[in-house]
Amino acid sequence: MDTDRLHDALTRAGLTSYQADVYLALLELGSAPVVDVADRAGVPTSQTYDVVRSLEDQGFVETVERDRLHARATEPNTVLEELRGTGELLTDAADEIEDRWERPAPEDYRASVVKHRETVLDRAREALGEADVSVEIALRSDQFEALRPALVEAAERGVIIRVVLYGPADGLDLADTSLTEVHHRALPGPFLAIVDRRQSYFAPNVHGDEPYGILLDDTILSFILHWYFMTCVKAQSDTLTVGADRPTYVSIEEFVRDAAPLWHDGAAVEITAEGHVPGTGERATVGGVVVDMLAEDALWPSRSPTFEELAGISALVVLNDEGQLRTVGGWGTLYEDLETEVIRVDGISYPGSSPADSSPADWLSPGGTEWPVDESAVETATDGEATTDGDGRRGFDAGDE
Repeated sequence: MDTDRLHDALTRAGLTSYQADVYLALLELGSAPVVDVADRAGVPTSQTYDVVRSLEDQGFVETVERDRLHARATEPNTVLEELRGTGELLTDAADEIEDRWERPAPEDYRASVVKHRETVLDRAREALGEADVSVEIALRSDQFEALRPALVEAAERGVIIRVVLYGPADGLDLADTSLTEVHHRALPGPFLAIVDRRQSYFAPNVHGDEPYGILLDDTILSFILHWYFMTCVKAQSDTLTVGADRPTYVSIEEFVRDAAPLWHDGAAVEITAEGHVPGTGERATVGGVVVDMLAEDALWPSRSPTFEELAGISALVVLNDEGQLRTVGGWGTLYEDLETEVIRVDGISYPGSSPADSSPADWLSPGGTEWPVDESAVETATDGEATTDGDGRRGFDAGDE
């Protein structure tokens, strides 16, 4: 509904034209000096004071005396009740007013607080409908059911969906394996959704004195919440279902954590990394064998690396089929060839026979998906041999490459 139609609805509900102008201006401005409201509304300043007072008498606005008189729209219960009793047009207007009142002001767009948990779920549902790459979401079973259609629709578009369910999950139908991963955690926790690494939605489910939610449109803050999801939620959960046909990751750290045992057994891991080129944003894909890892201390991870150890990882080095080395960086990378958003494992291979204490065909990712195996020697793809020195620094002898 455009502003002119909304203005018409308000006047039909009993407001004067000036009152409607001032009320709509306050919905856009939030709290503001009356003189600023007059400028936005196009109402003479001398009359705006009287209009504001009349709206305050009707419960539409409230005023605060500071150095100058300030006004802001109150929670619009009164106006909603009046509008929703006057037909389809006015019902549409009431919904629009409620949306504008909840909508964060432009200067608060990156991080804003709303008063209702339902608003957070509604905004998350809208974001799921526009998701392109990945969704990480933790929620109660009832919240899962409310968002299930949007989650399934996103998964059918090829979006990677990783779900953690809190609390009782008995009787919950999880037969739909289009979702990439579904995990369960008995302890309760907050509602959290991270969509395409930028939009994040948070609301406490328990221990909240008052209901509230946080809406974020920021990659840095979303990255912080991603680490919370990865370390404090998903890492503490049990796997229920896995729908992916091969191990799939949305962060380098989790990929390295699962692949470390294979590397320590001398395996070469072949991947396809999808993402974009830093600086240009152009979509790109890098595929091949992981031959090195760039980290702060130049050390490869231990056999069972902790997330603290993995926090120092900066990039993977991949040798493609053309014999070219490409660097694959993590979230927010600046200098690598690719900022990866998705890593898919295509296969593993060993130089010579498999180690006696480990068989790649028996190795399962934490999601329960068997990694595909290519038993051909790693030299076939790389014409080289993996090496590890005494300090744990791992390199790759690429032969004549």
